[in-house]
Amino acid sequence: MSYYIFFINIFLASIIIFTERKRPIYTLFWIMLLIYTSYIGFIVYIFFGLGFKKRRLLKKKYDRSFIKKTKFLSYLQYNQLVKMQKIISFLESSSNSKLTLPNKMRIFSRGDEYFEILMKDLESARETIHMEYYIFKDDYLGQQFYNILIKKAKEGVNVRIILDGTGTRDISRKRLKELRANGISFEIFFPSYLPFLSIGNLRANYRNHRKLALIDSYISYTGGFNIGNEYLGKGTLGNWRDLGIRFEGPVTIEFEKEFIINWGFLKGKKNDDYSFFIKKILSEEKKLKELPPESILPLQVFSSAPIYDIRTVRDNVLGLIAKASKYIYITTPYFIPDDLTFDSLKMASLAGVEIKIAIPSVPDHYFVYWANQSFISELLPAGVSFYRYRDGFLHSKMIIVDDEIASVGTANFDYRSFYQNFEINVNIYSHKEVLKLKKEFLNILKDSDEIILENFKKRSRIEIFKESICRLFSPIL
Repeated sequence: MSYYIFFINIFLASIIIFTERKRPIYTLFWIMLLIYTSYIGFIVYIFFGLGFKKRRLLKKKYDRSFIKKTKFLSYLQYNQLVKMQKIISFLESSSNSKLTLPNKMRIFSRGDEYFEILMKDLESARETIHMEYYIFKDDYLGQQFYNILIKKAKEGVNVRIILDGTGTRDISRKRLKELRANGISFEIFFPSYLPFLSIGNLRANYRNHRKLALIDSYISYTGGFNIGNEYLGKGTLGNWRDLGIRFEGPVTIEFEKEFIINWGFLKGKKNDDYSFFIKKILSEEKKLKELPPESILPLQVFSSAPIYDIRTVRDNVLGLIAKASKYIYITTPYFIPDDLTFDSLKMASLAGVEIKIAIPSVPDHYFVYWANQSFISELLPAGVSFYRYRDGFLHSKMIIVDDEIASVGTANFDYRSFYQNFEINVNIYSHKEVLKLKKEFLNILKDSDEIILENFKKRSRIEIFKESICRLFSPIL
C-alpha cells in the first residue's frame, strides 16, 4: 500500500509543479509534504490543496467581462484624491473597481447594535434584499434573520441569498426547503460533495468568505460580522469585538455588482441583472459631475478570488504600506503575512513608520495562534508593536494609514485571504471617516496588552518549537 501512496504523492507533486508555478513557496510546501510524509501528506492535500475541478469551473463560468463596459469616474477634480491616485488607479486597472461618491457610512464594533440596525433596514426593504455570507447559522440570531427574510419575500421583495458550503454545513435541509418554499432564492457556494450528510465541505480552499447585506441597491453592510450567536458574544470565546460598517449611496451598486457576478456563476448562466447594473452605474456617474468637493465620501470597493490574475487584497496592502510615512495601524484575528508583505512591514518599521498591530489573545485556531507568534518574534526586534486584545475575541479587520486612507472588509491579514478565499474590501479615502476608524483602533488598544520584547524573549522552548512547526504550515492556514 505504501508503494502506491508513494507514487501517488510523486504524481500529485508533479501536478503541483505545473499548476502552482506562480507561487514558489506554496509549491515547495506541498512537494515537501507529499514526498516526506507519505500518508499524512496525501490526506492533507486531498482536503486542503486539491482544487483543480473548482479552478476549471471558475475559469470557465466566473464572468466579470460585463464590468469592462463601465466608465470610471474622473477623480482628479478633487484635490484630496490626487495623492491617492496610484492606489485608486491600481484597483481600477487590476479589478475594474470603480471609485464612488458621495456616500455615507456608520461604524459598529458590537454585534447587538449592528444586528439591530441591520434587521431594521431589512424590515424596511421594498424591492431587493441580497445577502452573501460565509456563516449564516440557524441559531437564535439566525432564526430572527430567517423570519424577517421569509416575511419580506411574502411581501414581494426579491430576496436572494448566497452562503458558503462550509459555513452552511449545520443548516438543515428542512430550513432550506422552507426558504425556497416561501419564495427566497438560495444558492450554496461550492456545496458538500456529500449533500445528505451534515459534515459540509471538507475542503478548505476556494471558500466564499464575504459578508454582505444589500438592501434596495442603496444600503449595504460589510465587515467581519457573520450571522450567529457568537457574534453577539454568546459563544465559547466570550465577548466579541468586530468591525461592521453600514453604507448608504452608490457604493452599494459596486457591492451589488460583485454579488451579481457570484450569483451568475452559481446559476451557471449569464444573468439579466448585468445590463441593469451597468445602467445604474452610468446613471450615478451623471449625477456626480456637479458635486462640490466638501460633500463627497469617496469609497472604492474591490474584490479578490483565487482565479484573479492579480492578488488584489494583498497588493492593496502592499500599496498602503508603501504609501505610509507616519503610521500603519492594523487589526486582524489572523496575522500570517506572506514573505513580500512581511518584508514590507519590516522595511517600513525600520524606515521610521510607526506600526501597531492588534491581534486576539484568545486563540480560536490552534495552528494559527502559534504561527502568529512566529511572525511576532521576527517583527518585534524591527520595532513593530503588537497588542493582544484581552476583553474576549478580536475579529476586526482594518488597516489605517496616516489619517488619510483606511481599508476595511472581510479579508484577514493571512495567506488564505490573500490567495485562497473570495473576499471583498473597501478603501475609504476620507480624512474625517479615517479618524473615526483610528479612534476605534485606539479604543481597542485600551483593552489590549502590549507584547514587550524582553518578556516575549522569555517564552519556553516548547513554545518556540510550536511556533516553528506551525510556521511551516503558513501557506495553508
